[in-house]
Amino acid sequence: MIKIKDMQLEYGNMGLFDSDKAWVHPTVTVNTYEIIYVVEGQVHIREAGKNYDLVKGDMLLLEPGIEHGGTQTSYGRTSFYWLHYHCTKQEALGLPKHFVPDEVSALRVLNELMHLQQANPVVAELTLARFLLEAGREAEYGNKRLAEITAYIRANSREALSVVDVASRYGYSPDHLSRMFKKEFGYDAKTAIVKNRLDYIESRLLNSEYSIKEIAAQCGFEDENAFVKFFKYHTKTTPTLFRNKFFHVHLNSK
Repeated sequence: MIKIKDMQLEYGNMGLFDSDKAWVHPTVTVNTYEIIYVVEGQVHIREAGKNYDLVKGDMLLLEPGIEHGGTQTSYGRTSFYWLHYHCTKQEALGLPKHFVPDEVSALRVLNELMHLQQANPVVAELTLARFLLEAGREAEYGNKRLAEITAYIRANSREALSVVDVASRYGYSPDHLSRMFKKEFGYDAKTAIVKNRLDYIESRLLNSEYSIKEIAAQCGFEDENAFVKFFKYHTKTTPTLFRNKFFHVHLNSK
């Protein structure tokens, strides 16, 4: 057991579950905190009446003394790390319930812990403490960074941004960025980009007298037809019909 200020942290045990067979998590209640980190496949789990559908890269924190179990069968390969530990002041770690840590760092530390639990339990405990503290800071940083990314998308909504463009700018993979958006907002990064782009386009249609062709050019479309096709696909109406329907109503509401 180690102490961090007035918090006591004790490593329990861990393992790597790996199966190619149909599998469902058993229903259990344990007296430790448990971390599940998904390496491959899907894990469907319930705790205290809330369901979690975990995919590759997801990390879930399960509470001691609360029953948890599978909600449905996982098919294909299922692989995840499970790690048990005791902690007297879990809130001090700042670890969120469910988030997406950096994949490379998480796998490196969990592999290291698997080795250390047999070779050097004391170092394993110190490594666990570092991992939990860094994961908490990463989650806090990730939320702040996500706010920054959202502001960037909004500020550049007239541009033809792609998920690859945005992810590259902030040092993430496109899949990782989309998972961050999904966990925070319930939709992926591509949807966020499209939503903000449509907001900007609709604002131009309602608040200006520019022609459809001029607005298309202002928003970076190669031609008017591409602009109309994009708008109709996402809104189920054309820019002209949208403008005619809402323009006068919008003006009268000022």
